[in-house]
Amino acid sequence: MNSHNRKHFAIFISFLFVLTASFLFAEDQAQKDGRSAMEKKLQTIFLPTVALKQVSFPEALETIRKQSRLYDPEEDPEKKDVNFILKGAAEADRTITLMLTNVSLGDALRLLSSLAGYSMKIEKQGIVFETAERNNQ
Repeated sequence: MNSHNRKHFAIFISFLFVLTASFLFAEDQAQKDGRSAMEKKLQTIFLPTVALKQVSFPEALETIRKQSRLYDPEEDPEKKDVNFILKGAAEADRTITLMLTNVSLGDALRLLSSLAGYSMKIEKQGIVFETAERNNQ
């Protein structure tokens, strides 16, 4: 390969590097923006009352999901829902009783997941709950 071809090859490789880096940065930024939007929802949705008595973790999540949709200040109905993703099997015999008033969605979910033995992770597509057993794998 002569010096002229090496120069063109080096320019081409540099171009590919810049293009790939900008694509990866844009993808990473989109993920962060999605997470930021989800974090904002967790802070801005306030639930007047959370009253759970002897319910399973999936039932508790469904109750809170319905309430979050009802009290979400978002005007666009397509953007109101918060997606909850449950990974790992909930213990069938473990029930939760929880009474809260005027609590943010984020605080309610953190407390609920802690009581149920789940970790909570905020992702672009929703809130992911994983059992401790699944986290250790």
